[in-house]
Amino acid sequence: MSKKKRLSYQEKLKACRLYEQGNEGQVSIAKKYNISRSGFQAMYFKYKKYGPKALKMKSTNKTYKKELKEQIIEQYNTGRYTYKDLAIKYGILNPSLIARWVLGYNGSNKTAHRGKGGVTMKGRKTTLEERVEVVKYLIETEIDYHKTSKKFKVSYQQVYQWYQKYLVKGVEGLIDRRGIKKQKHELEENEILRRENERLRRALELSQAEIEVLKKNEELEEKAHLAELDIKNSMKP
Repeated sequence: MSKKKRLSYQEKLKACRLYEQGNEGQVSIAKKYNISRSGFQAMYFKYKKYGPKALKMKSTNKTYKKELKEQIIEQYNTGRYTYKDLAIKYGILNPSLIARWVLGYNGSNKTAHRGKGGVTMKGRKTTLEERVEVVKYLIETEIDYHKTSKKFKVSYQQVYQWYQKYLVKGVEGLIDRRGIKKQKHELEENEILRRENERLRRALELSQAEIEVLKKNEELEEKAHLAELDIKNSMKP
Protein backbone atom coordinates (compact mmCIF):
# COMPACT_ATOMS: atom_id res chain seq x y z
CA MET A 1 0.00 0.00 0.00
CA SER A 2 1.44 3.38 -1.04
CA LYS A 3 2.02 6.02 1.58
CA LYS A 4 -0.68 8.69 1.86
CA LYS A 5 0.59 11.99 0.55
CA ARG A 6 0.32 15.45 2.06
CA LEU A 7 -1.62 17.70 -0.29
CA SER A 8 -0.79 21.28 -1.08
CA TYR A 9 -3.37 24.00 -0.57
CA GLN A 10 -4.09 24.11 -4.33
CA GLU A 11 -4.60 20.33 -4.47
CA LYS A 12 -6.98 20.43 -1.51
CA LEU A 13 -8.95 23.26 -3.05
CA LYS A 14 -9.18 21.50 -6.42
CA ALA A 15 -10.31 18.25 -4.78
CA CYS A 16 -13.05 20.01 -2.80
CA ARG A 17 -14.30 21.90 -5.85
CA LEU A 18 -14.40 18.73 -7.92
CA TYR A 19 -16.72 17.17 -5.37
CA GLU A 20 -18.70 20.37 -4.83
CA GLN A 21 -19.45 20.63 -8.56
CA GLY A 22 -20.53 17.00 -8.68
CA ASN A 23 -17.82 16.00 -11.14
CA GLU A 24 -16.49 13.11 -9.06
CA GLY A 25 -17.40 11.09 -5.98
CA GLN A 26 -15.54 10.89 -2.68
CA VAL A 27 -13.96 7.50 -3.39
CA SER A 28 -12.75 8.58 -6.82
CA ILE A 29 -11.25 11.83 -5.50
CA ALA A 30 -9.58 10.10 -2.55
CA LYS A 31 -8.02 7.56 -4.90
CA LYS A 32 -6.89 10.26 -7.35
CA TYR A 33 -5.09 12.24 -4.63
CA ASN A 34 -3.92 9.15 -2.72
CA ILE A 35 -5.66 10.09 0.52
CA SER A 36 -8.17 8.23 2.67
CA ARG A 37 -11.87 8.79 2.15
CA SER A 38 -12.31 9.87 5.77
CA GLY A 39 -9.45 12.33 5.28
CA PHE A 40 -11.20 13.85 2.28
CA GLN A 41 -14.50 14.02 4.19
CA ALA A 42 -12.83 15.99 6.99
CA MET A 43 -11.17 18.25 4.44
CA TYR A 44 -14.42 18.91 2.59
CA PHE A 45 -16.29 19.58 5.82
CA LYS A 46 -13.82 22.31 6.77
CA TYR A 47 -14.01 23.74 3.25
CA LYS A 48 -17.82 23.95 3.30
CA LYS A 49 -18.14 25.30 6.82
CA TYR A 50 -15.19 27.68 7.01
CA GLY A 51 -14.25 28.31 3.39
CA PRO A 52 -10.98 27.79 1.47
CA LYS A 53 -8.89 29.38 4.26
CA ALA A 54 -9.51 26.31 6.43
CA LEU A 55 -7.53 24.23 3.93
CA LYS A 56 -4.36 26.18 4.68
CA MET A 57 -3.92 24.65 8.12
CA LYS A 58 -0.65 22.77 8.39
CA SER A 59 -0.38 19.31 9.89
CA THR A 60 2.41 19.09 12.44
CA ASN A 61 3.19 16.55 15.11
CA LYS A 62 3.43 19.00 17.96
CA THR A 63 3.05 18.86 21.70
CA TYR A 64 0.31 21.04 23.14
CA LYS A 65 0.76 22.77 26.46
CA LYS A 66 -1.43 21.83 29.39
CA GLU A 67 -2.75 25.40 29.63
CA LEU A 68 -3.90 25.34 26.00
CA LYS A 69 -5.59 21.96 26.43
CA GLU A 70 -7.47 23.20 29.50
CA GLN A 71 -8.50 26.35 27.65
CA ILE A 72 -9.89 24.32 24.75
CA ILE A 73 -11.66 21.89 27.10
CA GLU A 74 -13.20 24.78 29.01
CA GLN A 75 -14.50 26.33 25.79
CA TYR A 76 -15.93 23.01 24.65
CA ASN A 77 -17.69 22.54 27.98
CA THR A 78 -19.54 25.84 27.51
CA GLY A 79 -21.61 24.04 24.88
CA ARG A 80 -21.02 26.74 22.26
CA TYR A 81 -18.38 24.90 20.24
CA THR A 82 -18.00 21.52 18.59
CA TYR A 83 -14.71 19.66 18.29
CA LYS A 84 -14.41 20.77 14.68
CA ASP A 85 -15.08 24.41 15.62
CA LEU A 86 -12.23 24.36 18.12
CA ALA A 87 -9.93 22.48 15.75
CA ILE A 88 -10.36 25.24 13.16
CA LYS A 89 -10.05 27.99 15.76
CA TYR A 90 -6.78 26.69 17.19
CA GLY A 91 -5.33 25.24 13.99
CA ILE A 92 -5.53 21.62 15.10
CA LEU A 93 -5.89 19.35 12.09
CA ASN A 94 -7.53 16.37 13.81
CA PRO A 95 -10.71 17.16 15.83
CA SER A 96 -10.56 13.71 17.43
CA LEU A 97 -7.46 14.89 19.31
CA ILE A 98 -9.60 17.48 21.10
CA ALA A 99 -12.23 14.79 21.67
CA ARG A 100 -9.65 12.68 23.51
CA TRP A 101 -8.67 15.62 25.69
CA VAL A 102 -12.28 16.36 26.59
CA LEU A 103 -13.21 12.73 27.17
CA GLY A 104 -10.16 12.18 29.34
CA TYR A 105 -10.80 15.32 31.39
CA ASN A 106 -14.55 14.87 31.83
CA GLY A 107 -14.04 11.18 32.51
CA SER A 108 -11.78 11.95 35.48
CA ASN A 109 -13.96 14.84 36.72
CA LYS A 110 -17.48 13.50 37.20
CA THR A 111 -18.76 16.88 38.33
CA ALA A 112 -17.40 18.74 35.30
CA HIS A 113 -19.90 21.39 34.25
CA ARG A 114 -20.98 22.05 30.71
CA GLY A 115 -22.70 25.39 30.33
CA LYS A 116 -25.71 26.84 32.19
CA GLY A 117 -25.12 24.73 35.27
CA GLY A 118 -25.48 21.45 33.39
CA VAL A 119 -23.26 18.51 34.16
CA THR A 120 -21.72 15.96 31.85
CA MET A 121 -23.87 12.93 31.10
CA LYS A 122 -23.10 9.74 32.98
CA GLY A 123 -22.84 6.41 31.23
CA ARG A 124 -25.85 4.11 31.19
CA LYS A 125 -26.72 0.63 29.98
CA THR A 126 -27.83 0.45 26.35
CA THR A 127 -29.09 -2.12 23.87
CA LEU A 128 -27.40 -2.93 20.58
CA GLU A 129 -30.22 -1.14 18.74
CA GLU A 130 -29.61 2.00 20.79
CA ARG A 131 -25.88 1.94 20.11
CA VAL A 132 -26.51 1.61 16.38
CA GLU A 133 -28.87 4.61 16.51
CA VAL A 134 -26.30 6.62 18.48
CA VAL A 135 -23.55 6.00 15.93
CA LYS A 136 -25.92 6.68 13.03
CA TYR A 137 -26.95 10.01 14.56
CA LEU A 138 -23.32 10.87 15.36
CA ILE A 139 -22.37 10.44 11.71
CA GLU A 140 -25.38 12.48 10.57
CA THR A 141 -24.30 15.35 12.85
CA GLU A 142 -20.79 15.25 11.36
CA ILE A 143 -19.29 13.65 14.48
CA ASP A 144 -20.70 16.00 17.12
CA TYR A 145 -20.10 13.98 20.30
CA HIS A 146 -21.69 16.53 22.62
CA LYS A 147 -24.93 16.84 20.65
CA THR A 148 -25.20 13.07 20.33
CA SER A 149 -24.53 12.34 24.00
CA LYS A 150 -27.07 14.96 25.01
CA LYS A 151 -29.76 13.61 22.67
CA PHE A 152 -29.40 9.99 23.77
CA LYS A 153 -28.52 10.76 27.42
CA VAL A 154 -25.28 8.79 27.35
CA SER A 155 -21.73 9.84 28.25
CA TYR A 156 -19.22 11.36 25.85
CA GLN A 157 -16.94 8.39 26.54
CA GLN A 158 -19.60 5.92 25.44
CA VAL A 159 -20.32 7.75 22.19
CA TYR A 160 -16.62 8.07 21.41
CA GLN A 161 -15.85 4.42 22.17
CA TRP A 162 -18.82 3.12 20.17
CA TYR A 163 -17.82 5.18 17.15
CA GLN A 164 -14.22 3.97 17.31
CA LYS A 165 -15.40 0.35 17.52
CA TYR A 166 -17.80 0.94 14.63
CA LEU A 167 -14.97 2.30 12.48
CA VAL A 168 -12.97 -0.89 13.05
CA LYS A 169 -15.62 -3.64 12.99
CA GLY A 170 -18.85 -2.02 11.85
CA VAL A 171 -22.08 -2.94 13.65
CA GLU A 172 -20.44 -6.10 15.01
CA GLY A 173 -18.11 -3.87 17.02
CA LEU A 174 -21.12 -2.46 18.89
CA ILE A 175 -22.07 -5.83 20.36
CA ASP A 176 -21.48 -5.90 24.11
CA ARG A 177 -19.49 -9.07 24.67
CA ARG A 178 -18.92 -8.57 28.39
CA GLY A 179 -19.96 -11.65 30.34
CA ILE A 180 -20.40 -13.85 27.26
CA LYS A 181 -17.47 -16.10 28.21
CA LYS A 182 -18.70 -16.26 31.79
CA GLN A 183 -22.20 -17.21 30.62
CA LYS A 184 -20.73 -19.85 28.34
CA HIS A 185 -18.67 -21.24 31.25
CA GLU A 186 -21.75 -21.27 33.49
CA LEU A 187 -23.74 -23.04 30.79
CA GLU A 188 -20.99 -25.63 30.45
CA GLU A 189 -20.97 -26.18 34.22
CA ASN A 190 -24.76 -26.50 34.26
CA GLU A 191 -24.61 -29.01 31.42
CA ILE A 192 -22.01 -31.05 33.29
CA LEU A 193 -24.18 -31.06 36.43
CA ARG A 194 -27.24 -32.01 34.41
CA ARG A 195 -25.44 -34.93 32.80
CA GLU A 196 -24.04 -36.07 36.15
CA ASN A 197 -27.50 -35.97 37.71
CA GLU A 198 -28.86 -37.93 34.77
CA ARG A 199 -26.09 -40.51 35.19
CA LEU A 200 -26.80 -40.87 38.90
CA ARG A 201 -30.53 -41.18 38.23
CA ARG A 202 -29.95 -43.93 35.73
CA ALA A 203 -27.50 -45.65 38.06
CA LEU A 204 -30.12 -45.52 40.81
CA GLU A 205 -32.75 -46.94 38.49
CA LEU A 206 -30.38 -49.73 37.51
CA SER A 207 -29.60 -50.42 41.15
CA GLN A 208 -33.30 -50.63 41.97
CA ALA A 209 -33.84 -52.92 39.00
CA GLU A 210 -30.98 -55.13 40.13
CA ILE A 211 -32.49 -55.29 43.63
CA GLU A 212 -35.84 -56.33 42.17
CA VAL A 213 -34.14 -59.01 40.08
CA LEU A 214 -32.26 -60.28 43.11
CA LYS A 215 -35.49 -60.39 45.11
CA LYS A 216 -37.23 -62.34 42.38
CA ASN A 217 -34.30 -64.71 42.09
CA GLU A 218 -34.40 -65.28 45.83
CA GLU A 219 -38.15 -65.90 45.66
CA LEU A 220 -37.70 -68.35 42.79
CA GLU A 221 -34.90 -70.12 44.59
CA GLU A 222 -37.04 -70.31 47.72
CA LYS A 223 -39.97 -71.73 45.75
CA ALA A 224 -37.71 -74.20 44.01
CA HIS A 225 -36.30 -75.29 47.35
CA LEU A 226 -39.78 -75.76 48.80
CA ALA A 227 -40.90 -77.68 45.75
CA GLU A 228 -37.87 -79.93 46.04
CA LEU A 229 -38.73 -80.60 49.69
CA ASP A 230 -42.31 -81.43 48.76
CA ILE A 231 -41.12 -83.91 46.17
CA LYS A 232 -38.77 -85.55 48.62
CA ASN A 233 -41.49 -85.78 51.24
CA SER A 234 -43.94 -87.28 48.79
CA MET A 235 -41.44 -89.98 47.83
CA LYS A 236 -41.03 -91.21 51.38
CA PRO A 237 -42.75 -94.60 52.19
